[in-house]
Amino acid sequence: MRKLVWWMLLPLLAVACAKPTGFNYLGVKNFKVVKFGLKESTVGADAEFYNPNKYPVTMKGGSVDVYVNDNFFGKTSLDSSIQVPKKDTFLLPVVLKVDMTSTAMQVIQTLATGSDSVKIKLDGSAKIGRSGIFINYPIRYEGMQKIRF
Repeated sequence: MRKLVWWMLLPLLAVACAKPTGFNYLGVKNFKVVKFGLKESTVGADAEFYNPNKYPVTMKGGSVDVYVNDNFFGKTSLDSSIQVPKKDTFLLPVVLKVDMTSTAMQVIQTLATGSDSVKIKLDGSAKIGRSGIFINYPIRYEGMQKIRF
């Protein structure tokens, strides 16, 4: 009888321990220049994501390379943990240190010509999990993004 009960609970345990799915990237909000310098500047923004999981998850430890118009723009990292609600959108604060070489100047020139869209590419990974079990999940996105100051 006990073996039968365990075999009946096995599918329930498998569903409860299901691997979380990744977040859907929705865009960038609240773009701002925190510190402007001739050699290096600091840029801040809020990246908006949607959690499609049926349960809340925790995101901790992540690193993402940001490319703008196919040129490396900067790197951001997350060293704290964030509680992400189930089936809801959330904002992730992002701070980038940008080398003010030709890449940053090209972006400024693009925005100065009247175009408010640039091609954004994100490439990195983050640890996502719940109940103390975390997996490295890849972060990949490529698409056009409107930038408003």
